[in-house]
Amino acid sequence: MHTSDAYTFARTFGIDPLDAAAADNLHTNGGQHLEGDNSYAGSDLYADDDGFSVVSDWGAHAQASIDLEPAPQAVSAGYIMDAAVADAVATQTMVNLLAARQLFAVRDAVHIAGDNPQLYLPSAVMGGSASPAGAGPSVDARDFAERSVAFDLAHRLHVSENTVRAWAHQADVLSSSLPRLCELFVAGAVSVQHVRAAVDASAGILDEAAMTAFDERLAGIAEGLRAGEFRRRARLLRERLCADTLQQRHEEARTKRRVSVEPDHDGMAWLNVYLPVVDAARVESRLGGTARRLRNAAGETRTLDQLRADLAIDWLTGGDTPAAATVQPVLLIDEAGRYAELLGYGPVPPKSAGRALRDAPAFRKVIADPGRPSTLVLDASRYRPTADQRLWLRIRYGLDDDAAPYLSPDADIDHVVEWHDGGTTDVANLVPLKPRLHRLKSVTGIRLDPKPGGGIRVRTPTGYDSDPPPF
Repeated sequence: MHTSDAYTFARTFGIDPLDAAAADNLHTNGGQHLEGDNSYAGSDLYADDDGFSVVSDWGAHAQASIDLEPAPQAVSAGYIMDAAVADAVATQTMVNLLAARQLFAVRDAVHIAGDNPQLYLPSAVMGGSASPAGAGPSVDARDFAERSVAFDLAHRLHVSENTVRAWAHQADVLSSSLPRLCELFVAGAVSVQHVRAAVDASAGILDEAAMTAFDERLAGIAEGLRAGEFRRRARLLRERLCADTLQQRHEEARTKRRVSVEPDHDGMAWLNVYLPVVDAARVESRLGGTARRLRNAAGETRTLDQLRADLAIDWLTGGDTPAAATVQPVLLIDEAGRYAELLGYGPVPPKSAGRALRDAPAFRKVIADPGRPSTLVLDASRYRPTADQRLWLRIRYGLDDDAAPYLSPDADIDHVVEWHDGGTTDVANLVPLKPRLHRLKSVTGIRLDPKPGGGIRVRTPTGYDSDPPPF
């Protein structure tokens, strides 16, 4: 048995790698090894429904006196190290090969959906033509079909829709603009991290000759660099080859400025701002200068980092000024006062909740279960939900962790059974879906239905069902 074979055999059967020679000896004593084949002669190993088992078919040839215990053999650490390293390298190659296969399979699925939107869209909205009365406005069939397959694959692969779209985009760029790097990827020689770095860096290279040079130079260095260093080199090469100016690219990037909130552990969150670097420097300068002045005040115990964070909070929320925040987030507090939950964000500690209720009158205060006002159920003549219904739905689904991926605090209120199909405007037929999902459900054949016990059942026209019925 080869060194790497012995190592793999040992790992498969739970044997310590340093006893790999014992596994080798057990194998060779049982029968002859067939070089170049993973099978084992002599039937000392066989596969059944429970996996591999060690047996003997020597029958009458076996003598009771035969000792099948292998003779002790000394195995050096270097011997096993070589096997472990070889196995790690071979496995990485397989990971790269499978990543390439998955990227191009996702790309193919997106293309097929775009070329055949009838797979996801009802005939009433096909072709971008006006829909029948009551069925909603016309749509771009290809766009909605591609959004639908991204949603479909995201649920099947347990990744985000943005990840699915990114994979399809990477495969498109590789096959159309980076053929040499693509060859290395499908051969398993470079990782998906290398591919992502090259595709990201290629954005904005419009000249065909420059793109060819970009591809050739990156392909020449990709196998010898870690992904992080490869990304740095790819960005540097792009700056040298990119035909447009930094100012042009900055103006395009500036249009994507935005603010996002990312909840974190222990009642904390990250506030992320994507903005021009000049403005970021101005913000940092003002925060730093003001914090340093406050740090020297008598009795001040906060660190500079804490002061900068507190200043940012005061400036952005308006503090005690007339311009203080006027939004109405909802705090839910259990009857014993042990904890509170800020809907849409997660648990907050009791002291923070107390300060919010005391100092921020804009917070809606809801203790335990709110009463159900009679206006939660309306007759079929009203389409738009009332303010009471919206508040109830925010609270109802804000506590539903299983539905969280599909909802947002500022969500569109969607009719489970569409209004034009006879659905009524009452809380039993309403769900606060994220705006993009509301539109996707209304236009395509994708179904998003609340489950009685909590959560959302997802079904797609291609057969995916997140909660299939039992047999």
